[in-house]
Amino acid sequence: MFRKGRVRKVLTITILLVLTLSTIVVAANEIYDKKLTATHGRIKFKVDGKDVTKEIENKYGSPAFTVKEYNSRSYVPVRAIAELMSMEVKWDGETHTAEIIDTKSKEYEEEIEKKNKEIDELKKEIEKLKKNVVEETDLKSIEKKLDNEYSTYKDVDFDITLKESNNRIDVTLTMDSRNSKQESAWLRMTHSSKKDMIEDIADTIAKEFTNVDIYGSIYDEYYKRDIMTFNKKKGSSVSVSYSSRGKDDYDKYIDDIVYDEFDYYGIEDAYISKINSNKSSIYFDIVFSDSYSYEWRKLKISDIEKIMDRISDEILRDYDYYDDYYYDDYYYDKDIDARIYMDNKFLGEYFRGYKQSRGEFTE
Repeated sequence: MFRKGRVRKVLTITILLVLTLSTIVVAANEIYDKKLTATHGRIKFKVDGKDVTKEIENKYGSPAFTVKEYNSRSYVPVRAIAELMSMEVKWDGETHTAEIIDTKSKEYEEEIEKKNKEIDELKKEIEKLKKNVVEETDLKSIEKKLDNEYSTYKDVDFDITLKESNNRIDVTLTMDSRNSKQESAWLRMTHSSKKDMIEDIADTIAKEFTNVDIYGSIYDEYYKRDIMTFNKKKGSSVSVSYSSRGKDDYDKYIDDIVYDEFDYYGIEDAYISKINSNKSSIYFDIVFSDSYSYEWRKLKISDIEKIMDRISDEILRDYDYYDDYYYDDYYYDKDIDARIYMDNKFLGEYFRGYKQSRGEFTE
């Protein structure tokens, strides 16, 4: 619509003014006076179908006119016609030059350029949003790749599933320790091996989907609990944490106790990797990495026994939250049998009888 109208205006002004402007240019080069006979008021003007003759005559106090004795050409006020067509006229008196400037065209060009920039910005934003959207087919492809590489790792079988939501991908590695071979293989896995596996999985996903956060867990189908959790946020490294096998609140509470007791002696990553019970006994394993072998060697047997005594007290005090067995005197109703590992190296065993308040550690 705009381009058609603008063409019509340009065509109209070209027809009306071309001869006049050429005359002005000639006059600029050859200035002289000449008497002419003209007829006024016989020329009418229309712009986009609207008669604007009166507007021109009223504004400039003079109608267009025809000069019969000068090539029978019609002469009109340049400024009037130009302004009616939203153009600007500049007059240079020294050179006797009239310059017609299409200001509307310039405005439209600037507006079009502005809109083009806005469109380019929107396209960039769309591309960013596309990167944040994980296609289902791509997700399934990565899931299949991870399953091929890590469905069995260090003799432990995992079922790997990926799920995308809200600019994040959740990873679940499911294992089942009801199989004694699986549980033994899991316990033989070193801390560094578990961490390496998790980092490899997270990095594989991050390479394909750069604008998502990754959260994951290793879930034990037998105990119905997460035994390890991890996350990798955009631009950061993988963070790994452990949880014991028990109810969520209990797990966190006991994990904190174990961590704090060993951390006091410089061992900063101790955790309960396994806990079982029956009506007479509680069994659990405590594991920490071999990077703290020096701190472990510094401990005296009495120090280890004090650590394990305090951990056992807390477990017995709150054990009714774990397996729903409740005894009025549960301090004395269960034996405590715990083993300590540095990665997969057995360090010793702690035993405390059900009527004892303190236990013994043997290497």
